[in-house]
Amino acid sequence: MIFFVLSPKGQILSANQYANQFIGYDPVGQSFHDVIVDFSENFDLNTCVSDPSTERMITIAAGSGAPETFYFTFEKIKDRVLAFGRMDTDEIEIMRNEVLTLNREQNDLVRKLHKTNAQLTQKEEALTKSITDLELAQSKLIESEKMASLGRMVAGFAHEINTPIGIALTASSSVSEFSRQIDHMLTQDEVDEEDLVSALESIRDASKLVYSNLKRSVDLVGSFKRTSVDQSIENLSEYCLNENIEDALTSMRVKIKDPSIKIIFEYHENINIYGNPGDIFQIISNLVENSLLHGFENGKLKGDILIRVEKKEKNILIFYSDTGQGMSIETADRIFEPFFTTLRARGGTGLGMYICHNLVTNNLNGTIQCDSRLGEGTNFLIDIPIIEQEIDETHKIQE
Repeated sequence: MIFFVLSPKGQILSANQYANQFIGYDPVGQSFHDVIVDFSENFDLNTCVSDPSTERMITIAAGSGAPETFYFTFEKIKDRVLAFGRMDTDEIEIMRNEVLTLNREQNDLVRKLHKTNAQLTQKEEALTKSITDLELAQSKLIESEKMASLGRMVAGFAHEINTPIGIALTASSSVSEFSRQIDHMLTQDEVDEEDLVSALESIRDASKLVYSNLKRSVDLVGSFKRTSVDQSIENLSEYCLNENIEDALTSMRVKIKDPSIKIIFEYHENINIYGNPGDIFQIISNLVENSLLHGFENGKLKGDILIRVEKKEKNILIFYSDTGQGMSIETADRIFEPFFTTLRARGGTGLGMYICHNLVTNNLNGTIQCDSRLGEGTNFLIDIPIIEQEIDETHKIQE
């Protein structure tokens, strides 16, 4: 029995072992016409397929010896054509039935597999939905998922900036209305001085309102920009970590008017690191501002802020703690979430700690952890890897 699997255009896709031995080589990839000795010019595969019950005598070239004539039948299964060549009718019929039976069994298995996959997909979707619903119901989300939620961050920023812009828009409309009233007054023969002064005062008050709210919007946009992790290579350099922290503390001490709040900075050696100096400066500034605003009630409470830096073999540890009023476990769990703040009524934006987390985890490739209890102060642990290779590359370029 000689057997070929053909494409609709007659290309040989596979052949049985007997065909390979008879032809003398593997014909896969060739046209069926290439193995036909005679009548090849008149051979039409489409005609053969259209009447699978009719046998056709086709002579096949042998690898060694004389060509032999086979009785071929052609049957199309999906996008394949099965070509059965025989020298005995019973043999080919048995082989054809076996192939067709195997093909039907294979199709049944494929359908069962598709059905099983569909059921598994439905179960997976149901399980995924259950997990999602459970996560939404939990009070504490996984930290990495919260930070990766760009859509939520943008939505929060849009909500945050909407209020001052809305107020400024309303106030600017008032300015326009009062200006129209003044224009109308000036067209009269006599102008009431009291009405004119009142309109001017209203314009002045509305203008102040526009300015203050637009300034708040600018501040929000500036804070939002600082969350960007894309830093220009021109800003990267090797700098002294201790001096950078001292500079940040010097700028923050100006804001601390009450001498009862003390900032203590401890270190045992000068530590040089590679990166953007503005990152550490921003992190320390935000931590101190957070302590002043939340821990010490905007300077109403007394206490200390301690910053300690230690260098390990491949890491730098920055310990930050304050003796303020601390926070609840629920608040501590959400402290790095963008736009989360407990002082919304007093103008808090909720961007300070998010900026710290973003700078530590993205720019510095480190980690930051918060531990706090009500009445027991707040502690932060920042772990930063030392990028010695980057420092070496920089020195080579400078040399």
